[in-house]
Amino acid sequence: MSYRSAYRSQKGQGGAVLIVALVFTLILTVISVASMQSATLQERMAGNTKDVNVAFQAAEAGLREAEAVLSQVSVGPFNGSKGLYLSCPDPDDDRKACSKPNWTDKASKGWFVLTDNIDHVARQPEYIIEEMTKVVGANEVLDSDRAIPTDSFYRVTARGYGASERSMVVLSTTYRRAD
Repeated sequence: MSYRSAYRSQKGQGGAVLIVALVFTLILTVISVASMQSATLQERMAGNTKDVNVAFQAAEAGLREAEAVLSQVSVGPFNGSKGLYLSCPDPDDDRKACSKPNWTDKASKGWFVLTDNIDHVARQPEYIIEEMTKVVGANEVLDSDRAIPTDSFYRVTARGYGASERSMVVLSTTYRRAD
């Protein structure tokens, strides 16, 4: 009588378990690498969003300071110094705004830097104020005993930077001042 083993001999196995294990390991590796790249991308996006948010807040601080300057009794001459410009320096120009702002000219004296220091920025915020035009006040009654009331309009442009100079935000607003 001959006894046969219920188990197969070593010669009969083809290594299918090894191949399945290797394929499974390869799939897990690909999934792991993809999730690491996704996490890295999300970190970069969060950092860039924070950087732009800091730049936006710095530009808003520049706008606030420029509007505080305009709320003073005397602003100063709009001759291109200290960030004060005329919107259209040509008095014969009948347009209300120039096609190219004159402060973008390389010969201009530049922007005015914010007086308060802001932390965690590459450069301090800067602003310019452009005198646009004067308009006779609305809903005013003209009286011969007093001067005609006018309102002056100014365009305030501020730029702020984040932790790097690559993240720059430029904001612009119009300010009305009763004379």
